[in-house]
Amino acid sequence: MVERDSYAPGVVITSTGFDRRRTVSRLAFAIAVLDLLAVTFLIIFYAVGGPFGTANDVANGLVGLLSMVLAWLWISPRTTVWSRVGIAAASVGGIVMMTGSILIIFDITGWYLAGLVSSTGSALIGIWLLVANRLQRYSARLPRRLIMLGMTSAIFMILGWLAVPGVIARIDDPQLAPWFVNAGLVNWMGTYLLYPVWCLWLSRRYGG
Repeated sequence: MVERDSYAPGVVITSTGFDRRRTVSRLAFAIAVLDLLAVTFLIIFYAVGGPFGTANDVANGLVGLLSMVLAWLWISPRTTVWSRVGIAAASVGGIVMMTGSILIIFDITGWYLAGLVSSTGSALIGIWLLVANRLQRYSARLPRRLIMLGMTSAIFMILGWLAVPGVIARIDDPQLAPWFVNAGLVNWMGTYLLYPVWCLWLSRRYGG
């Protein structure tokens, strides 16, 4: 059974059924774990090298794809303009983020350009995260602090849009990039730090 949210008119929370809530909970938890593993792999890579860089790239790509799935599951209807915008942004973002991982894993580009592509994908996922949490801001289902954390995470992630000119120009050296393109990489603070915390919190709420 699908239940309408009286605190956010027109918004249907698709996770009202027990099975759907459990799926959302597990998916959010998986994203958080993969995101934190990506950070851990990156730290180890810079410390000792080895295959941990590739492990980080794989984890990044999976975070993007699972975020796309979470976007489709969490909120509907998809008939509203903002729901469509959010779902579309997350869908494209997940694919772009995976593309960034593929570029570096298969040595198609260097790490910097691949990182810019991944940042762009993360920024698109951030648009969904902002939209989804704004749709929930009048709902009693989730704590206001959780919604605010989601929106804050989204804002940091959206900064990745500053990397787009670097992607278009195919800049693959940080020393050749304009300052604002490098500034776009700040969005990883949202992707690596705030977003996994939000996912863990969401997972706990939906997991009961």
